[in-house]
Amino acid sequence: MPEDTNSRSDARRNRKRLLDAATHVLRDEPATATMQSIAQKASLSQATAYRHFPSVEALVVAYHEDVMASLVEHGERSRKTGKELFEHQVSCWVRMQGVHGPVIVRFWSQRGFLERLRTSDAAAALSCRAWDRAVRGVLIELELPDPLLPVGRFLLNALFDPREILDLKKAAGLPDEQVVRRLSDAFYGALSGWARSGA
Repeated sequence: MPEDTNSRSDARRNRKRLLDAATHVLRDEPATATMQSIAQKASLSQATAYRHFPSVEALVVAYHEDVMASLVEHGERSRKTGKELFEHQVSCWVRMQGVHGPVIVRFWSQRGFLERLRTSDAAAALSCRAWDRAVRGVLIELELPDPLLPVGRFLLNALFDPREILDLKKAAGLPDEQVVRRLSDAFYGALSGWARSGA
């Protein structure tokens, strides 16, 4: 029994090491990243890497899911509600882009959010888990009907795209707090405007 526990613990640790290594390798050498280079960065054998992920593409999918899962955990730990919870999640998401944004952007899905949600894409489903409670709280504070939740998801995905966040941080030189404030206000305005136009 303890052997199985140790084995599972080693497997979790090795998976985390591979995902952490992917952050660096995929950001620094996206065009030439291989399982070998990622395994080497993680100080693991290539065989161990392949036991966890059959390909670099599978690792990238797991990487995106891991990033979204950490945002889910961040929101679930919070006791905040409404706009306060929403901006708490936005702050975390904006901060995350400093580390994960360059990788996410390079490997961002070419399919739209609604299509990915319809086809049960795991990262899109995790995105809903990460944001739905906060978006519902915003709808309540703005006195908007709950059926606008899918619209909120769509607007959130459009406004909080990692490419645009990185652009605001780097090209526009805005500090994180300004990015959070401006994008949050834009989201509130877009939701209200959509509701006025007849949802």
